Amino acid sequence: MPSVSPKLSTKLETMYARYHNSKHLAQDPLLFPRRYENPEDQEVVALLAASMAFGRVSAFLPVLDRLFSKLGPYPATSLDQADDWEFSAWTDGFVYRFATSDNLKGMLLGIAKVRKEYGGLQPPFMQGYLPNRQVIEGLRALANSIRLAAEPYDPGFLLPLGRPTDPAKRLNMFLRWMVRDDGLDLGIWQGINKADLLIPMDVHVTRISRMLGLLPSKKGGPTLKDAIALTKALSTIDPNDPVRLDFALAHMGISGDCKGEFADAICPKCPLMDFCVHGQGPGTGR
Repeated sequence: MPSVSPKLSTKLETMYARYHNSKHLAQDPLLFPRRYENPEDQEVVALLAASMAFGRVSAFLPVLDRLFSKLGPYPATSLDQADDWEFSAWTDGFVYRFATSDNLKGMLLGIAKVRKEYGGLQPPFMQGYLPNRQVIEGLRALANSIRLAAEPYDPGFLLPLGRPTDPAKRLNMFLRWMVRDDGLDLGIWQGINKADLLIPMDVHVTRISRMLGLLPSKKGGPTLKDAIALTKALSTIDPNDPVRLDFALAHMGISGDCKGEFADAICPKCPLMDFCVHGQGPGTGR
């Protein structure tokens, strides 16, 4: 397993200080749950926002904005009190990449029914998490409970199917928001150890980690094995909070400050330059 050298760790902390701040929320789905004060609204909005966080940020943010406008100022209550006509009205005409109106209706119905059965979204997660303190099992349990409650509708791509190799990027991002509390993340779920979290394998996080040698360079998307390996590598920086760097790594890419290839106008200013494959030296041993 790659480990993070002291020199790279220092540079990653510099990068963290640069990108881990509220000004980057404007380009992050986390901005939506942070609009609400009630934890029940935050929880519902967070799961919906995370579920659609695929593709370009500039594409899915307006889609989410329209959805939450329809759900009103108290989304959890809206779902709790809705009838079938309202679910259909909220989702009519919806389409975003692989997701259809029926997928969104399944997602909303499933969340509403899970809330009715369990009183919230955390209890089914805890049923999967607690036996072995494995967050991926908790997330699979939550997703499965929503899928089952949504029948005969299917949330489709909005919820992962729990395949063994799936890194569950969007659900791990949702969980990061729920568990951590640092002024950006919400920290409204108790009883979950931050050290158990897995880093969400966003395209930017994956690419930058590979360029730094924290993950092996390879073709294809990330796997659950990659998420576990990267989390373990970052735990050498902060064993109690290994996903602390996630927001900053992602926004290094989202902001355009890392394009995945050498750029004369950008790379020399990057604090990670000396450790990047596009810089002057290789990976984690520096």
